[in-house]
Amino acid sequence: MSSRPVSGVLAVAILASALGAACAHAGSLSPAVSTQEFDNPHRGFMLWGSSYAADGGVDNFHDAHIYHVYLPWRIIETADQVFDWNAVETHYLQPILDDDPLATFVLRPVADYPDSAGSQIDAHYTGGENERDYPKFLEQAPLSIPYAVRTQCDGDGPIRSLDYNNPAAREQMGQFVQALAARFDGDPRITAIQVGLLGFWGEWHTSGCEDLQPNAQTRSLIRDAYVAAFQSTPLQTRYARSSDVGSAMFGFHEDYFPSFTGSCSAFSPQMPSCDDTGWWNLEYGLAHEVPAARQNWMVNPVSGESPNNNQKATWTNRTADVRKLLRDYHFSFLGPAGAHETNGNASKLRELKSDLGYRLGITQVSWPDTQVRGQQVALQLDITNHGSAPLYNAYHVELHWVAADGTTRARTTIPDVALGGIMPGTVQSHGTSFTVPAGLTAGSYSLRLALADDAPGRRNIAPQNDGQDTERRLPLGQVQVL
Repeated sequence: MSSRPVSGVLAVAILASALGAACAHAGSLSPAVSTQEFDNPHRGFMLWGSSYAADGGVDNFHDAHIYHVYLPWRIIETADQVFDWNAVETHYLQPILDDDPLATFVLRPVADYPDSAGSQIDAHYTGGENERDYPKFLEQAPLSIPYAVRTQCDGDGPIRSLDYNNPAAREQMGQFVQALAARFDGDPRITAIQVGLLGFWGEWHTSGCEDLQPNAQTRSLIRDAYVAAFQSTPLQTRYARSSDVGSAMFGFHEDYFPSFTGSCSAFSPQMPSCDDTGWWNLEYGLAHEVPAARQNWMVNPVSGESPNNNQKATWTNRTADVRKLLRDYHFSFLGPAGAHETNGNASKLRELKSDLGYRLGITQVSWPDTQVRGQQVALQLDITNHGSAPLYNAYHVELHWVAADGTTRARTTIPDVALGGIMPGTVQSHGTSFTVPAGLTAGSYSLRLALADDAPGRRNIAPQNDGQDTERRLPLGQVQVL
């Protein structure tokens, strides 16, 4: 029998039939919420990263993948407007990534780390004066910025502190912030930038030597420099203080958790060393200094660490009270100091970890289970945030077509699903569409959903559902591609 070309009318009819079949059949999935604690990026526990290479690593007892790194200004800016970012990568970030490819980082630039030589933060310094954490050229002509040396301040020291209020110092810090943003803003490895630079440990105070402190004008100028320079990467500041925050949407890093977090009367007995009489207490600051900042957690993360033993003990002997604070103030991560630095208490620490940050679960998804290459088809996707805070970093939804041999043959991004806009306890419902990849070979595929990083080579977010594959994708069902 001789073959004949299909007529135009018949071709249209075949295509219409295929499209009708695609519309007539739909797959649907309503997966249950998982009780597992998934090890997802940018949330959970944080470890010390500043001296990681010098110490030969750090103990990781409770599946932490965030690392706190102090960035000494001295290491980065080797001469005026000359920046050695390779030193940051090779001395600080890459040694951690070599051991933990899933690592992300919280970076805090620092100009004065009291007793820096005793902390190994100076491990990569050259040229002597290891208590000086800012560049030498700041002291020299033509800038000649004054500095102070103290044996100790409130028991911490020795101190070598720049005159933060000097006009030249302010200008240099502003330039440094611009350079920092040019390098790291939008970097998917960065969980958050802590604004740092000012005061001891970059915490915007000089406790015990108040004459050295950056004044309100300096704090406001540096605050505004960060706001102008960083457009994507989350930002945190230490205190909910008017000069430090203003109208900025900074998140907060609570350095004395839980002692300076909530009102002292919120728990009986009070949290150890509780003090809510001034702006150093987070609740006081949100109530009296910057009330509008109480909603800043919706935009930037809140975190905390517990440096003292009585604070660390609350994680395990007052777990329910600590969990309430984490939920009430929408914490996303804890550390680097805390009870997670030691082994044991795994179940209690797992409970705390489950209250940190986002927990995005697929509530319902439906799709055509017969699809035509190159054609647009409908997708219904509902996502619930079961956590205490939103996702602050850039992720998106992808669909993957996986062949029977396990290889991913095609993928497409669902562009109008904003994972970062899902607040705790809410469902985000999307009636959207996607185009079936035109280059996909006809056949049967497993359709899988991924909450994927915007950068290649990073890890997907595990949805708060069971049944994921080894790449943290949620299998939806089989589809027939025509």
